[in-house]
Amino acid sequence: MQGRKRTGKRHDEGFLSSVVSSTADAIIGCDTQGRITAWNPAAERIYGYRCDEVRRRPVTMMYPADVAERDWQIFQKALRGTPTAQLRTVRLRKDGTRVPVRMSFAPMEGTDGSVRGVVSVAHELTDEIRSEARMTALLEATPDAIVGIDREGRIVFANRSCERLLGYRPEELTGRQARTLFAEEARTDMIELHARLLADPRLRDRTRTLATRLRRRDGTVLPGETTLSWHEEPDEPVLIAATRDLTEQHRAEEKLRALLEAVPEAITGVSPDGRIVMVNQGTERLLGYSREELLDESYDRFLPGYERERVARMVSALFESALPSAVIYVDIVRADGTLVPTESTVTRFDSAGEHMLLVAGRDITERVAAEHERARLAEQVQRQRTQRLEALGQLAGGVAHDFNNLLAVISNYTDLLGDEVADLARTDPGQWQPFADDLDRIRKAAERGAGLTQRLLTFSRRDLNRPRVLEPGAVLDRLLPSLRTAVGTGHELRLTAVPGLWPVLLDPGQLDQLLVNLVVNARDAMPGGGPVGIAADNLQFDGDDPGYQPPPETGRRYLRLRVTDTGVGMSADVAARAFEPFFTTKDKSPGTGLGLAAVYGIVGQAGGCLAVTSSPGEGTTMTVLLPATDEAYTDPEEEIVPDEGGPDAGEPGRHHVILLADDEEGVRESTARALTRHGYRVLTAPDGPAALTLAHRHRDEIDVLLTDVMMPRMHGGELAQRVVELIPDIRVIYMSGYAEPLLDVAPAGSAATPLLEKPFAITELLRTLRGGPIRSGGRGDGMHVT
Repeated sequence: MQGRKRTGKRHDEGFLSSVVSSTADAIIGCDTQGRITAWNPAAERIYGYRCDEVRRRPVTMMYPADVAERDWQIFQKALRGTPTAQLRTVRLRKDGTRVPVRMSFAPMEGTDGSVRGVVSVAHELTDEIRSEARMTALLEATPDAIVGIDREGRIVFANRSCERLLGYRPEELTGRQARTLFAEEARTDMIELHARLLADPRLRDRTRTLATRLRRRDGTVLPGETTLSWHEEPDEPVLIAATRDLTEQHRAEEKLRALLEAVPEAITGVSPDGRIVMVNQGTERLLGYSREELLDESYDRFLPGYERERVARMVSALFESALPSAVIYVDIVRADGTLVPTESTVTRFDSAGEHMLLVAGRDITERVAAEHERARLAEQVQRQRTQRLEALGQLAGGVAHDFNNLLAVISNYTDLLGDEVADLARTDPGQWQPFADDLDRIRKAAERGAGLTQRLLTFSRRDLNRPRVLEPGAVLDRLLPSLRTAVGTGHELRLTAVPGLWPVLLDPGQLDQLLVNLVVNARDAMPGGGPVGIAADNLQFDGDDPGYQPPPETGRRYLRLRVTDTGVGMSADVAARAFEPFFTTKDKSPGTGLGLAAVYGIVGQAGGCLAVTSSPGEGTTMTVLLPATDEAYTDPEEEIVPDEGGPDAGEPGRHHVILLADDEEGVRESTARALTRHGYRVLTAPDGPAALTLAHRHRDEIDVLLTDVMMPRMHGGELAQRVVELIPDIRVIYMSGYAEPLLDVAPAGSAATPLLEKPFAITELLRTLRGGPIRSGGRGDGMHVT
């Protein structure tokens, strides 16, 4: 637990260091005397000093004289434990030029809570000041009459368009009360609205566009549309009112509105720039906003974030398309925040130089709710199926692990008895040969049991595997004769593989097992004969196919394997259980019902995906996606561990000492007896700590550590690492019934540590001790543990 906390702390510190290094703002740390102790890359870029040029120098060297006293007092305030809000000020660069910045100061606290210094964060304002100048130019160029109004209702600025629309020069408006610009009948309402907007910031977000009537200098009334926004000044907010002359537009809208109000659907007009230019009462009912709140607003304001990009593409395409109309489905956000699914008929409208989209929308909440309920039920069924398979996997893995230990005891004692009975049978075959034959039958039964537990462990993703980079094309070429044999003479095998198949990271034996099991399953689905098809190609998943379990990662590269038959097919219920262990639809099956269960475990362990396409009488296609890898391919011939002439090379035993650690008493005692019989001296321990004690006591005698992987108190990997530190030249051999959890270390100095897979034969153990290869089931090419 402490290790995980330290790892998490290092992760947090590394994360914070990356943030400080990558931020665009200058971050400076100072001690209590104001000397610089920290200086990030952005500070170097903004101020021109390197970190080594400023370390331990007073930060006040960067304070211009006109702000030095004020900024130093703010620094002292932060030093007393009070952080400051944003401060707009200036600093001196290395070359003496002034740089405008916006800064904040905060105290730096030690682990005991005391203030150890001050950190400041500065954002350069040079570009913002330039942007403000450009905005001033735009303000003067806009055709709308724009005024700024302070808290007291006075106009603090006005643009040149006010003279064209209202007859007042900007300097004549500055300082006047804004209420004098409103027509008499609207003046009181505007004054009250201004007061409410100042008092309630939330109302500002709901009050953006207003229909207004302004009084020109000559006394005439200007019908307009005023857009409100707010500019936060240091002292108080300023209301920005931009008014557009809508005299002609109002006339046209009145004619159209009379025709649209009676329509029950929500009719909305959208301009090419994405703004709402027309609504009817149906739109108000659908969205929950008033007409005034909707007009001139961007339509995407009423869309959830996930819809905006998609709808923007559709709107753009509809403006450019030659098609007169289209039907689209979009979620919208009502004024109360609820999402409403809609179906809309969108028609492009072009008349007298005006271009817009007319959207006739309908609320389809009830229809979508029914569809969601169907999808929810389907998802629930799939989730229950996944949970059932996971539970079966956990049960199967536990049973197989325990059963492997029992089989190991049976195999070991069978080998011990077999040696004794074989000697007796040679002297008196008539009496003892039947016993030898019986022991051979017991041995073969144990081997079949081991094969069964191996398939259970594969399904539960606890089998021992050594993945390496494989070339699928080469694997298919090598395996083709075996696949033809598995299919048999009554069926035809058809293989289609594209050139340049992407490599995958997988245990070679598992890829063979996966292909053979799928081919045999396809063969058995066609008792009267027929073609079994294997297709291999590359797939970069685009997210369009929802049939895989689990869903593939969008954009990821996969090797796709498809095995197809034209047999009896499966119903949806049968297909949902196809990968469960021992599930079968065959009346009399010579197998165990674990073939597809093993496929499920192999694919899941590799991080892949499965899909089944089938229906009764229509055949079945099993599709497997295996993640492609960018790792380099290694010739398997280079991975063969040579016979190093281990401690038992030559005459068996030779009185070498073996430290045997296993928490299963039967495995431990039977293995020790077998090794003792073959001339070894064996020290046994029921767990890691006991084995470590023996290693200390007999450090000058022990030649080999033979340890189980899964043990209480200390797993085999940790034991091996500590014993190797004590006895550097010791040889380590692992034993295990399954591979979860995997060892996270390999003994120092051991490039490839042998691993015996329980149950194993005594002859296999002896061959491993002498440095020879392990059987294919044990895969003794060495264990590079991760």
